[in-house]
Amino acid sequence: MDLITVFRYLSTLCDFLQGFLVYRILCHFTQKRSGKFWSLVIFFSCAVLANMVIFPNDMFNVTLDFIWFAALMLFAFQGGIWQKLAAVAVLYPLIISVNFLTMDMLGKLGTFLGWSDVVDILFIIADSCLSLSIWYSIDRIFKKHLNQMGKLFDEKVWMLLDVICLASMVSITSCIYFSPEKSYKMWPAAFACFATNLGCIALAVYFIASIRQNMERKNLMLQKSYYEELEQNQAKIRKLRHDMNNHLIVINSLFQSGNQEEAERYMKELEMQMTARTRVFCKNSIANAVLNAKYNLALEHGIDCFFHIDLDKLTGIDAISLCCLFSNTLDNAIEASLKIPNPAGRHISVKALVTENGYFSYEITNAKINVISGEGDRLKSDKEENTAHGLGLSNVREMVEKYSGTLDISYTENTFTVTVFIGNC
Repeated sequence: MDLITVFRYLSTLCDFLQGFLVYRILCHFTQKRSGKFWSLVIFFSCAVLANMVIFPNDMFNVTLDFIWFAALMLFAFQGGIWQKLAAVAVLYPLIISVNFLTMDMLGKLGTFLGWSDVVDILFIIADSCLSLSIWYSIDRIFKKHLNQMGKLFDEKVWMLLDVICLASMVSITSCIYFSPEKSYKMWPAAFACFATNLGCIALAVYFIASIRQNMERKNLMLQKSYYEELEQNQAKIRKLRHDMNNHLIVINSLFQSGNQEEAERYMKELEMQMTARTRVFCKNSIANAVLNAKYNLALEHGIDCFFHIDLDKLTGIDAISLCCLFSNTLDNAIEASLKIPNPAGRHISVKALVTENGYFSYEITNAKINVISGEGDRLKSDKEENTAHGLGLSNVREMVEKYSGTLDISYTENTFTVTVFIGNC
């Protein structure tokens, strides 16, 4: 076996390593389908796509690369359509630019030096090292941020990223389709496309930082509200305890005077005041604050509430997403319950838990008398403002789609139920 053959085998190994890096980057963008079959399909596809040879006027390979990449994202990955297309719009131009530049630049350098065994070996080494270093750098620099994109970006942000990257995708494809005879004139366009798409990822990082800052501000406000309410309840309890001797004297006096009914009524009122308004529904202080606020609001309006919350094992859903789910569904449930004239008919049931294998389930059911009808992908209630119909559920739907979960809405003449199921939590 000659030396060139050895280096070609080593180059093939580097091609698989390069495919593995692209595989990792794709999995940072969105979650792949479970199962070894899909893992093998994605890995093999990435190994081929990342090493597709791109020549000037190479219409066949450029088109094949795009179709294969788009089909891979649509069928082998989970998530929303705009999130999948964003992976294509961002990574496809990078792959085309890197493959074209390395092949064309090294090819022209080899022609200039004169092809020989030594030049062939240097070409193989340079091609493998350049490609590996580029994809390794992208994976290392943006790994954390790409994971956060999948969790924090909603459909509108993914659409914006698609539109921004569409220009570079069309430009690099058109340049290669109609490249001039002197292909080095295309190098600036390829470099610009490469820089533009890396810049788009950097811009996405900026978006992530802004979203996280906004989340932290909301968290602080919710925590502030939670602890203020907790302090008020503690102060009320301290005051009641301080006056406990007086209360006992009053109760004892009522019993001694034979006024047992009045004594029992007094004790019930005292018990209601002694009961803290802040309950511990879960260990997450942000979600607990929202649940407490909505629970107390419901009780103030005479709505019978049943809350069963078990989220101690929940790690895969951020606090803001939980707040979006709880606040929107509870607001809708309270609003619907208040339309029932008789307080005895108002009730809300909330169940949220995480199973042993990491699946999050949430179900909220409320009584109703209002009429609901379907209108496209949104429900239409009896709200006066047309623009307000279904906005809360639309926010919930976006949250569920972000985590690749399922949302089920059902209703009867007297009840309305929202069920959410999310895996890998």
